[in-house]
Amino acid sequence: MMRKLLLAAMLTVTTFAFSQGELFGTVGITKFSEKDNGQKFDGHKGTVSGKLGFTFWIPFQDARFSINPGITYGNMGTKFKDGDGSTTVTLGYVSVPVDFVYKIKPIGSTFFFSAGGYYGYLASAETQDAELKINDGDYSYKTSDYGVNAGAGYFFDNGITLRLTYTQGLADIMNYPSGVNDSHLKNSNIGFSIGYILFKKRI
Repeated sequence: MMRKLLLAAMLTVTTFAFSQGELFGTVGITKFSEKDNGQKFDGHKGTVSGKLGFTFWIPFQDARFSINPGITYGNMGTKFKDGDGSTTVTLGYVSVPVDFVYKIKPIGSTFFFSAGGYYGYLASAETQDAELKINDGDYSYKTSDYGVNAGAGYFFDNGITLRLTYTQGLADIMNYPSGVNDSHLKNSNIGFSIGYILFKKRI
């Protein structure tokens, strides 16, 4: 047990020692993709999303490549017509993304590209009028979400980062009744983020 604790502590120290931390905020557009008994539902429209997060830039031996694990809090959701008005669904997630990043140049200002995945835990679900059920019977929202990320951006030597990101959920986030087949509800999001590198190092 002591050896395992010592190894975990050494890995943690190594991660901090050889990585850079990035604090970032993202604004974007989010909406659901839905299929109901095999029929695609096209009534979902985009609604504004926001996210705050922190990620580590952990370099490989070739410093053009890095792995970026992090943690974020932000919203997914959708907007659709409801009678004479409209309803906006807002789902608040704590998410753990892990992306692989390729920088065109190993140091200095450069373009970069990223791809990876995420796991999200649903912390809140609501419309503009009421709270929604979470993991509480039929047609309630599931607590878990997961999916893929892709992005491209620019890394400034002064520590500022800019990027465009796309997130596509792969998990069905709705609890359907038994007997309902070929139906799903999935998250998607496109966003623009601004970040700043803390503990800046030349890696």
